[in-house]
Amino acid sequence: MENDEMSTTFLINGGAGRVISAVPALEKFARLNPNNDFRVLVFGWENLFWSHPLLQKRTFSANAKGVFDAYIRDNQLLCPEPYFVPGYYQQKLSLAEAFDEQINSTADHSDLTAPTLYLSTFEHVSIKRIIEELKKQHNKSKLVIYQPFGSSAVKNNNLVFDKSERSLYHDQYYKLSDKLGKDCLIVYFGLRDLRHPNDKSTVYLDQFNPDLRMYMSLIKECDYFIGCDSVGQHIARAFDRPGAVIMGSTIEKNVSYSDHFRIFRKADRDPVYDPIRINQVDSEFTQRENDGIMNFTDKEIEEFAAIINRDIYDE
Repeated sequence: MENDEMSTTFLINGGAGRVISAVPALEKFARLNPNNDFRVLVFGWENLFWSHPLLQKRTFSANAKGVFDAYIRDNQLLCPEPYFVPGYYQQKLSLAEAFDEQINSTADHSDLTAPTLYLSTFEHVSIKRIIEELKKQHNKSKLVIYQPFGSSAVKNNNLVFDKSERSLYHDQYYKLSDKLGKDCLIVYFGLRDLRHPNDKSTVYLDQFNPDLRMYMSLIKECDYFIGCDSVGQHIARAFDRPGAVIMGSTIEKNVSYSDHFRIFRKADRDPVYDPIRINQVDSEFTQRENDGIMNFTDKEIEEFAAIINRDIYDE
């Protein structure tokens, strides 16, 4: 894909998890095209790449003033879309592999690494101090980061719903955290407005005004991560942290890391692939077919908690 006359600008759209999934392919592109002074444009997630030795200086907000003249007009613009790759919608490829196929024009993904994210020394030292303070304040010894909701979760009539069925149901997420070991400091990773009013088991870091970089720092230092199909699992994989991912309408091969995380899903339900970004009507009908696939019973929640507790305390 190297072009002697033009450098390349990659426009990576979608959520933070998708953006992180593109990192291995972008790093591979740099290895294969050392003379291509490429740039990466993202919609609001450029701080994910702060401190990254390759991508920090190359990544910019797609909506920043002057970006078109600076990085697009004289460059080759590529907008990879993994959902359009046959191997992806046939559930044969992961997001990272689909990005690799489009960015590097290859079906050989054997040289892809896990996604890489970086913290500064200041972030690393600061989060260790914060964690020590929190553990002392709450008299806990284990740090668990818990992300129960994906980006499509919304509040409706004082309850949280996710039409895409990627998030835990509102009543169930706090029941799960309530059953975790009493030595666990469970930090809630999500929007404050979505937190359940009865949730007494997790801690929300109001006093620190947390942002995505802070949650990255917390995940890097955690003992265990619990999440759904959202950005947290990609961060945990990047920092090689153990964890569990609770899956609903999406498929492990596409969006998660079954070789690294423990995967939970309803035993009696198989997800139907959602052709999102391809066909809106089919996507709507698929979401209706997947309705309730994240509606776990109390018994299932208890089983998940028992396994997670064994994982945490065996570490």
